[in-house]
Amino acid sequence: MLNLEQRIAIEKRVVRKLIRVAKANGFALFKLYDGEEMVKVAGEAAAMDLVFNLDECKLYFKHPDQPKAHCAYIVLGNDGYDAIADCSMGEKWDDVIEEVFDYCDKLCMQA
Repeated sequence: MLNLEQRIAIEKRVVRKLIRVAKANGFALFKLYDGEEMVKVAGEAAAMDLVFNLDECKLYFKHPDQPKAHCAYIVLGNDGYDAIADCSMGEKWDDVIEEVFDYCDKLCMQA
């Protein structure tokens, strides 16, 4: 069983991986829903600060070739590798989520 510090470290790895894989696939993180309001996000560091000051949030990503934004619902406080509790689906975005979920599966197997 993971202690608090280990869980938080894994959650940070998962969220950071999501942001970086999305960016590598052409998706820009542009806003976060904190449960009350939409907040514009400028960069990975700002996003990480916002996410880890909340228990849950939604991250919104936009690809220039896609008409709609995609989101990932982040819930912190469980096992760490399951921090992405839900996500949208769609062309190109599915590739992002598949890569991140494969990464999460590897983290789970290591725990």
